[in-house]
Amino acid sequence: MLIPVSALSSWIYCPVQFYQSYVLGIEEVPKDVMILGLIKHKLHENITKEEQKLVTELKKTDNVQEKLHTTYVQLLRTIVTEHSNALRTVKVPLTTAFQKALPIAKFEAEDRTSVIIPLLEKGLTGEQLWNAITPKVKTEYSLQSEKLGLKGRIDRLECHETKILPVELKSGNPPKEGVWDGHRIQATAYALMLEDKFSVQVPEAIIHYIDHNSRRTIVLNPFMKEEVIDTTKKVRECIETKELPKGCGKCPACNDLKAQQKGLNISQI
Repeated sequence: MLIPVSALSSWIYCPVQFYQSYVLGIEEVPKDVMILGLIKHKLHENITKEEQKLVTELKKTDNVQEKLHTTYVQLLRTIVTEHSNALRTVKVPLTTAFQKALPIAKFEAEDRTSVIIPLLEKGLTGEQLWNAITPKVKTEYSLQSEKLGLKGRIDRLECHETKILPVELKSGNPPKEGVWDGHRIQATAYALMLEDKFSVQVPEAIIHYIDHNSRRTIVLNPFMKEEVIDTTKKVRECIETKELPKGCGKCPACNDLKAQQKGLNISQI
């Protein structure tokens, strides 16, 4: 049995929350932040999917940033419309969802323009222009490792000339420094899985906190590899034994458990 990499992140956040989701199969009630995060994530994915077609059609006389931005905004409108029912469920107006994700379209247009303009000025267009752009990005890259006993999908796999780099996209606020523990173990696991699949060194990974346009680099070390192996073992044991683990004691899942136990004790009096 291969363990989903997302299960490691859930365990690190709280083993009781993991237990509810992965052992009991209790689905989390959709929240506004979840749906908004999904829309932002989908925008990144669709921008990457459309990039080659868009780039190969560019000309030196084009206003590149305006053309990219217009396309990305249209992609966002389509995504928001596709998620209209989910947004209504969590009582988020479509216009609010659009405005919250709009800065991503602006940043991505500016970022890609800074790469494309120098190449256009060299006279590169069409497939030559596309081939000269680096890194190439693959989205939702499926991966599994029998050696590590893990499976999952990397949000973005950046293929540079001399390295490959796993990038995880996350909504919400980042910590003041570094990354959240659950995000760290998830990105580390993907780096190790890439090493296993391609027999190359993947010494770092990225967490991109998209709401703040903050890319945080994770430099791998042997202790982090051991953490992934140890956490995978604990997750597997919990799934197989179905024994309730000790929780963090302060998250919603733990509070629900406390309430259930309190109700049980009262009924037994």
